Amino acid sequence: MAFVTYTVGRSSQADICVNDPSISRIHMEITITSGGRYFCADHGSSHGTFFNKNGEWKPLKQGYIDGADSLVLGTKKIKFSSIINSPAVASFSKQKDVNEDVEPMSFKPIRNSATGEIESSS
Repeated sequence: MAFVTYTVGRSSQADICVNDPSISRIHMEITITSGGRYFCADHGSSHGTFFNKNGEWKPLKQGYIDGADSLVLGTKKIKFSSIINSPAVASFSKQKDVNEDVEPMSFKPIRNSATGEIESSS
């Protein structure tokens, strides 16, 4: 299993920096799996992370989202595609090592006990 993980937040330490006071220093993490799926996890942010599912905004603790989805980080609405297509992701994907057989995030995602696959908590 290969993947790459990016942090998103207002800190200059974040891989993808979003300058907005409602966004936590490290607000969320995005893991791009070897299959090209996007697993997002809120990093215990103060104002939360939300995504639009079936026309309704729902809190996102962790789960897979689609590249066409919109997110709300703090009070800022962001098209997810603008994050994953940003120059920062393109340049980091060339620089970052792809991890193999290591937990992708700084905290453990919810996994299916039978298959080991990451499950959505949404």
